[in-house]
Amino acid sequence: MNIVIPPAQSWLRIALLNFFAATVLGAILRFAFVEEITWMDYRNVLHGHSHVAMLGWLYLGIYALLIHYFLPKEKQASKFYKWLFWLTEATVVGMFVAFPIKGYTGLSIFFSSMHIIFSYAFMWRFLKDRVPTGKGLIPFRFVKASLWFMVLSTLAIWSLPVIMAMEMRGSALFYATVQFYLHFQFNGWFIFVVLGLFFKLLENNGVQLPKGKVNTFFYLLTISCILTYVLAVTWSTPLPFLFWINSAGVAIQFAALFYFLLIYKDLRAFLEEKFSGWIRHLLFLSLICFVLKIIIQTAIIIPQLATVAYTIRNFVLGFIHLLLLGMMTCFILGLAADSKLVNLASKSAKIGLVLLLAGIILTELLLFGQGTMLWVGVGFIPAYYEVIFGASVLIPVGVLLLAYSQFLKPAP
Repeated sequence: MNIVIPPAQSWLRIALLNFFAATVLGAILRFAFVEEITWMDYRNVLHGHSHVAMLGWLYLGIYALLIHYFLPKEKQASKFYKWLFWLTEATVVGMFVAFPIKGYTGLSIFFSSMHIIFSYAFMWRFLKDRVPTGKGLIPFRFVKASLWFMVLSTLAIWSLPVIMAMEMRGSALFYATVQFYLHFQFNGWFIFVVLGLFFKLLENNGVQLPKGKVNTFFYLLTISCILTYVLAVTWSTPLPFLFWINSAGVAIQFAALFYFLLIYKDLRAFLEEKFSGWIRHLLFLSLICFVLKIIIQTAIIIPQLATVAYTIRNFVLGFIHLLLLGMMTCFILGLAADSKLVNLASKSAKIGLVLLLAGIILTELLLFGQGTMLWVGVGFIPAYYEVIFGASVLIPVGVLLLAYSQFLKPAP
């Protein structure tokens, strides 16, 4: 008997392979601090690592989950989404090859530009195919906002060639433009889409969402996302009114967190009863990272802490990985496992997941621990670069085992 594999399940397998490729590049970057790699251009490999991680793993993982959770079965099987997925994957492979070898050149820019164009096509068709119903309107509000934030962020990418043609690379405008893209990717696209999928998961399990609290949470988070971009501008243009705008945005974001915790309090009993095992751990860890993300951003409203946070590289990397590995990756895996799109039942999958989570937690502790030591002026953790490289290797090994288990034993 032929087993029909849902499109989203096949797509997530490929996304996991992209994740493995990105983590291998990440481990190589860590090894470069242990031994000199003469043939490698560090910045070029870093660009390859970040692009494949964000656009090959997170974007395509979200692509699969959005289609699976929000579109009717007949739309999910559409040839349009299948072709679009493989075209998008082709751009990821192109970036994986082009960035480490040549960096930002015509070929890598072509692949990244085509990825953006394909993301526009996805948004257009996804919104068109979405069938409005009473159920799912609240989750879809977050998803729709996330897609618009995604498009908004890419406007910065289209403006970069103009800025560079004006020989303004490295200028305050160039920096603000790059931060515009990153801010609305991280705080807009990624955060809102995870929340939309989370609320959709709850609705699918018969949960009656507290509409008033969720709507208030949505509006506060949206306003704060827009206002907090100003922080990137204050570094080059330190005007008092810009600082106060950012401060207002941070305060509103903290108020949004308060409403989120109220929502979680209402749903806690259900979450503990419904989810168990690895799925519960992954979803809970993702929510913890979301809370920590807002707490950290609230803390850096203090100028002295903001300076430390942005000048010590360990803190910057730790924060980015907290969001992308801690929140996003754990959520994608937890949600995919709950919907049987990812198999966590096999021995290899369990070992892989343990190694992946161990690598994430250990590297986060090392990054923030070393950053704190540099802040207080007490030097380095003994054999720091060797230790963090060893912890980093756990991540690609874990992802490889996890990906292997999906091909070995498809989820039932």
